[in-house]
Amino acid sequence: MLILCYVMPREERVKVAIPLFKSRVSPRFDFAAKLLVVTITDRKITDRQEFSLANLNPIKRTSLLCKLRVQIMLCGGISCFAERYIKAHGIEVVPLVQGEVEEILTLFINGNLSSAIIPIIPERPIRNNCGRKRGGGRKTFLSEQ
Repeated sequence: MLILCYVMPREERVKVAIPLFKSRVSPRFDFAAKLLVVTITDRKITDRQEFSLANLNPIKRTSLLCKLRVQIMLCGGISCFAERYIKAHGIEVVPLVQGEVEEILTLFINGNLSSAIIPIIPERPIRNNCGRKRGGGRKTFLSEQ
């Protein structure tokens, strides 16, 4: 088993984004309808705002994160493209986070945030599916015409 742990940076002020599904961290950033942006100053939440992500593609979602000056995004699942694009814009991505938003924020502020437990099968190497060619001979709508 592998448990990924994350410790909050020691900066005085940090802006953190969390994609929402009701009161929980959304299981997938790419499909979240809302985004919570929290400002943490001296390990206390000093501001929180919600933003709509409806009808925004990964590029527009990243633009919003940049416009809001988010430094860290805590999320559940995220597509490889979105993760790479967000990271390329200087925003740290902490994936595989699950749970109630308030609990996650408390764990993050206290330096006790762990992402999901990932089972590791020793017989098989872990592959990074990012950048893997897709399709493998499958016909697409365009290739059937």
